[in-house]
Amino acid sequence: MRFDFGAASDIGLHRHENQDRYLADGALFAVADGLGGHSGGGTAAATAIDALGRRGRLESLAHLVALVGSANAAILEAARDDPSLTGMSTTLCVLADIGHPADPARLAACNVGDSRLYALAGGRFSQLTVDHTVAENLARDGVITAVEAASRADRHTLTRAVGYERQVHVDGWELAAVEGTRFLLCSDGLTNEVPDPDIVETLRSVTAPAAAARSLVEQAVRPGHGRDNVTVVVVDVADGAGPGPGDPDRLVLAATPAVAA
Repeated sequence: MRFDFGAASDIGLHRHENQDRYLADGALFAVADGLGGHSGGGTAAATAIDALGRRGRLESLAHLVALVGSANAAILEAARDDPSLTGMSTTLCVLADIGHPADPARLAACNVGDSRLYALAGGRFSQLTVDHTVAENLARDGVITAVEAASRADRHTLTRAVGYERQVHVDGWELAAVEGTRFLLCSDGLTNEVPDPDIVETLRSVTAPAAAARSLVEQAVRPGHGRDNVTVVVVDVADGAGPGPGDPDRLVLAATPAVAA
């Protein structure tokens, strides 16, 4: 299996530090958004990405979830060693190759927090992850509507983060690596600033993943916007399974929500 990919990140127009981190090494792709209101958000994000980068060969979704658990433990340990970092944590969204000879075109994905994974497949754009926020939980339980959730002050209040508690609850999916599918991983610095139609238009019209990532970041930090750090990773499945039905939901082979790691 082969991927074409590109990434871009920017501090934004109103922050003093970029607390986002990303990884894109050809087999694993991740975005981490250190919690800006907490001490050491950038350290937490960097610690999580470092834990992912030191992995061995991933063979399953369970292996990826365990790796997120290792990142969680590493952040907690760093905070214990340096009291000034107490309370640091990060979101984490990951897409990884778990293919093997019997089933090479297989991916694992997971997320904690509100960094997101999208898929553009067969012309249809779909959000695969679910935000772990107070507003999203209320909307999912039917207490409020999706429209109401989008305007609530607690739409950015996380209910899960990596490094916040001893156990981290991870949502995970096994995905088919269908040739021609384009994945987008991003921090909320993109989705809070750029409307979905503009994101889709860029992903459809800009062929090279690196150029698409740069364009999305530039849109997020244009004058009058750029209120937060923004990070984007664009991943194209260049050599995978043959094209299937043009429905991103068919990419999902299995889901394991809220697994403790």
